[in-house]
Amino acid sequence: MTDVQFMVLVTAACAVAVGLVGFVAVRWARRVSLVLALVLAALVPFAAVVAALAVNVSAMFLSPHDAFVVRLVLGTASVLAVALALALGRTVAREVQLLVDGARRLAQGSEAPAPTSAPATAELAQVVAELETTRERLAQARDAERRAQDARREIVGFVSHDLLSPLAGIRAATDGLRAGVFDEPTTALDGIAAAVDRMSRMIADLGELSRSDAPPVRPEARRVDVGDVLRGVLAHATPAAAESGVTVEARIEDEVTVQGDPGELGRVLDNLVSNAIRSSGRGGWVLVGVARADGAARVTVQDTCGGIPDEDVPHLFRPGYQGAGARAAPGEAGLGLAYVDRVVDEHGGRVAVSSTDGGCNVEVRLPVTE
Repeated sequence: MTDVQFMVLVTAACAVAVGLVGFVAVRWARRVSLVLALVLAALVPFAAVVAALAVNVSAMFLSPHDAFVVRLVLGTASVLAVALALALGRTVAREVQLLVDGARRLAQGSEAPAPTSAPATAELAQVVAELETTRERLAQARDAERRAQDARREIVGFVSHDLLSPLAGIRAATDGLRAGVFDEPTTALDGIAAAVDRMSRMIADLGELSRSDAPPVRPEARRVDVGDVLRGVLAHATPAAAESGVTVEARIEDEVTVQGDPGELGRVLDNLVSNAIRSSGRGGWVLVGVARADGAARVTVQDTCGGIPDEDVPHLFRPGYQGAGARAAPGEAGLGLAYVDRVVDEHGGRVAVSSTDGGCNVEVRLPVTE
């Protein structure tokens, strides 16, 4: 065997032996630490070269001085290689930590802070970017679901509140029919029919809401005669007022039209009229009116509720607020005026509440259409 063949054989044997040991060491190290696994993976090829040189130097006929110099060079290079492998391994490990932070932000959702840096390694940077994109999409989905849940709770609360008014009208009409209060039963029957139609629409809205994860689609706005809407409300509110001993007067101007949803506007007027009747008490009166004023459709509801303290007025449109000034109705949840304010605002109008001598005045203004 020639010297060259011997050196090739020794080099190959050292590479195989060191490679096998390194393979086992890396498999073990990656269960302990990524940095340790990276360091060992970087040192295995270098260790194979060092081992091959060391064996070949020992077999060659070199002077002791030359052999010492070679071993010194190999030892120094080995120490420097370990230090360099540790430094590079920690650099990669820090980039992998950014990947871990990205996964943690994904779990935390929208509450997670924004990433401060991105890995320099192209593949890791791409993974971190994908994690961040996924986190943003999940946060948007959570926000959409939260808004849908809030909308469902709000609508259920509003509808539950509004069902009290037509139910009270039906009860008042039926009691009046039994007691023979009405000279002509058609008035009471018309009121019952209007109340049933109103409740049917509310229940249909709840049914649609229960079948969808999104809030109900708002109907397309159309031309609405506010006077006609108010007449429909009074059809079922008047029997309830008569049963409660409240006098209701109406002053409705013809052809006062706005652009909007008649169902929602009807619920607005029903809330205002029903609240006025409930809070006025026996012997009280309620005056409702529709007219044009300063280029707007003006709806007014006046009652004899006893007035509202000044400190309560700014909070009347807050959901759930129940002031102590006006007479409270049984089952009142403090949702009616909140709903009124929201719908009027969505129709481009405004609503205001003020106290009068012995009562309250609610005024709704909506943009009028010709």
